[in-house]
Amino acid sequence: MKSFHSSAMLQCILLSLVLLLQCQSRDRWTTQLSQHLCQSEDQVISATRTLANSGFHKDLTTNLELDEIPRAFLLENTTSHFYMDIDQIKEGLFLGYPPVFPDDPIDVEQPADSSPAHIVGVLCETHHVTLPVHHRYQPAGSQPYSSVCIPFPRVFIPVVTPEDYSDLELGMEQMEEERGCKLLRAPCGVNSFPECGWEEVAVVGVQEVCSSVPVGLTQDLPIVQISALAAVFIGFSAIVYVMFCRKEKSKAT
Repeated sequence: MKSFHSSAMLQCILLSLVLLLQCQSRDRWTTQLSQHLCQSEDQVISATRTLANSGFHKDLTTNLELDEIPRAFLLENTTSHFYMDIDQIKEGLFLGYPPVFPDDPIDVEQPADSSPAHIVGVLCETHHVTLPVHHRYQPAGSQPYSSVCIPFPRVFIPVVTPEDYSDLELGMEQMEEERGCKLLRAPCGVNSFPECGWEEVAVVGVQEVCSSVPVGLTQDLPIVQISALAAVFIGFSAIVYVMFCRKEKSKAT
């Protein structure tokens, strides 16, 4: 009995820790972005961006001219029109996809008119990064295509790292006190922890990228609705026939 109570208590503690970490991750980026974040005083980088492929599935490529800066951290705003499949990206790390850190669980099935925008952290350890992104379904309209855009991310470079500080938290606190601003606390590597201190850097030559997404036409809605109802009726009738009519026949024989 004592062993049972100890096991139950341990499970409760572990569950509480998991829920705490989930709550922290859900406002991880939005909370920090609401603060006065430190800006780099002497670094300016150039960047370009493309959105390739046709249809709903795109490759979002970002090229950063970082020179001697070893890596960068991006905060991507997917808007309500796009989403990133986090499981797809994690499974594709061996293909060269970068580590990603979403602010919230991402529902990949929601249409654009009911989905919130998400902020996704992206760790760039190379100057050329490609991520798969996907269009969300758009509400029906009067035109067959709609143009939707994804803005350029906010870019951060490391200033407090394990290579320079044995105590990362202390190093970040001291730098924040000296500079009178907040550093972005974001992962140093593939795992969520430890966190390094990052300052925001100005980027030139950037603009949002846009693409066309197919849209259902409002004049086609009655036909679609009637067809869907007919399909449901036929399917239901087939199930009723299999369950009852054939059963009665088997009894008769």
